[in-house]
Amino acid sequence: MESSKDISPYLHSRRRFLRDTSKIAAAAGSFVFANSSLASALTSYEDGALVKPAGMPRTLKLVNAHTWEKLDVVYWLDGEYVADSLVQINHLMRDHRANEATNMDLTLLDDLYRLYRLLDSKERIHVLSGYRTPETNAKLRKRSSGVAKYSLHMEGRALDMNLPGRSARDIQKAALSLKSGGVGYYGSSGFVHIDTGPIRNWRGS
Repeated sequence: MESSKDISPYLHSRRRFLRDTSKIAAAAGSFVFANSSLASALTSYEDGALVKPAGMPRTLKLVNAHTWEKLDVVYWLDGEYVADSLVQINHLMRDHRANEATNMDLTLLDDLYRLYRLLDSKERIHVLSGYRTPETNAKLRKRSSGVAKYSLHMEGRALDMNLPGRSARDIQKAALSLKSGGVGYYGSSGFVHIDTGPIRNWRGS
């Protein structure tokens, strides 16, 4: 058994280590995060082993083309979807005519994220149409034959969008390369439709 004299240098070093660690922890705790969920993105240790984040955070930069609400949000972090961020996205992509929102399809958001990265832009994605209530869809259908009766917009599984600095053709090509869901090209109107239905593509007016 070691005597107290034998272990005193060790205890002194340990106290100094703990004191320094406490100072570091206190300094780290003084930072204020704009979004508290970002804190979990920091590298952490568990039982002395390095715990690496499960992939890069997924961020979307959006603007509602009707209300001009803007949103820069990390919606996927450390291997999980961020609930508060999803609520904000659902609100921005709501049916602005009826002021009603739904839970947008997570696969749609991931496809939009991948599309945004392919287009290599720093501009905001302009959301022209996200969720639509059945009533809104019916009204739009009366105005245009291009609106489907059973539109996936009513399920939160479709999005009409454009992106400043990128043509509708550029967006269409990038969306087709994802090989995920439907892609509608509306060149004369300057936007592209994406959805999480069967893989298909078409051209509209």
